[in-house]
Amino acid sequence: MSWGTLTVGRISLKETYEISHQVNATTGVQSVAIQGMEADAWSSIDAVRARQEDLLAMQDQACPIIFSAKDNHTGFYRVKDCGANITEWPEGSWFNWNLSLERIGNENAVDLESRFGMVTRQNAFALTGTRWHAPAVGAYGYYTGTTPPSSSLTRTLAGSEGTIRVYTGIPTDANPVWGSTAPGYLLGRARFKVSDQERSGTGFRIDTTDWELTNGLVRVTPAASGYMLLVESWDGAAWSTAELDVTVTSDLAPPWDAVTVIRNDLECVVIRLIKSGGTVGRTLLDLTIRRGSRLVEGFLQNSTAVTLGVKTNASVTTTNNAASGYIVQTSDDANGNRLTIGVPVSFTGSTTGGVSKTSTVSLPFYVGHVIDGSAPATGDSDTNLRDQYIGSISEQTLAVKR
Repeated sequence: MSWGTLTVGRISLKETYEISHQVNATTGVQSVAIQGMEADAWSSIDAVRARQEDLLAMQDQACPIIFSAKDNHTGFYRVKDCGANITEWPEGSWFNWNLSLERIGNENAVDLESRFGMVTRQNAFALTGTRWHAPAVGAYGYYTGTTPPSSSLTRTLAGSEGTIRVYTGIPTDANPVWGSTAPGYLLGRARFKVSDQERSGTGFRIDTTDWELTNGLVRVTPAASGYMLLVESWDGAAWSTAELDVTVTSDLAPPWDAVTVIRNDLECVVIRLIKSGGTVGRTLLDLTIRRGSRLVEGFLQNSTAVTLGVKTNASVTTTNNAASGYIVQTSDDANGNRLTIGVPVSFTGSTTGGVSKTSTVSLPFYVGHVIDGSAPATGDSDTNLRDQYIGSISEQTLAVKR
């Protein structure tokens, strides 16, 4: 009998033969205990350490757990306790792990509830925004009460994950309820990778020149030289690329001094980039990617009030719609798409791909591409993306037994 695969959230482990079950006589809660050993990455101590750290980060997380051999156990669980004992020898490294789980239920017996914050993003343009939501690719039975979403659209993800459905016009008092298979719940997720390895949790070391923030529709990486970031958008066939610079009075020079993960959930990932601010102070840039979004959201901060801005290559010609909250590339790029940058506060736009604000300590913004720029799909135009940014709502997903 060959080893199976045990998938715990984002993490893949070897599925062991034994599994222990207990049911609490008072509460009726079923507990599951499993343990094993990981020793397949003999050539890379960093890979072993990363998997150990990621497993420990699952503490108190509700997540899908997928058994390839004992598939009758596949379902949704809460990680109550976890442990990982690592052994490092010059010849190789491994770790023994254990998980104590609380079983929420089988795939067919669990609902996912998306709890929303109900506040629309403040803005200087009297925009009400578009309340939208993208559940996992495997979602079914999407329910918002007696009032359904006003419309929906699909977006094609990079790789083999297919399409993700985005619902728009979510009722203001709704917390959507939906179902999903355990494998389908992982598809279309937001991700953060270090050295091409997807990571869980927040407390791990990050190479400032080798990371990726993505959701399969948009991705951000550090630029190799000249610029601070690369922002790319997937149009179903290719990635459109925009070099992005960050200005604090003048251009910052790569690389970033440090990268920190603030939030790392399937529906949303937030990272913080740090850069020294001249002789005194520092500059912070928070980047957010949400499941199903075509935009990366940014929040630039500086320790003193200066001119803050973001810009792409000056050769990119943009239409300056600063009075409406955004700028957009005037003509399609080689892939037929158009870069767009927006800011919810009053700002100075340009016709050369930049936005800025004077005498400020912070600058919120978004960056992305209008796919099929001259003829975008319904829900994917420049103003649609702007309104979805304004209407972005915080989300926390809970799993409950039906």
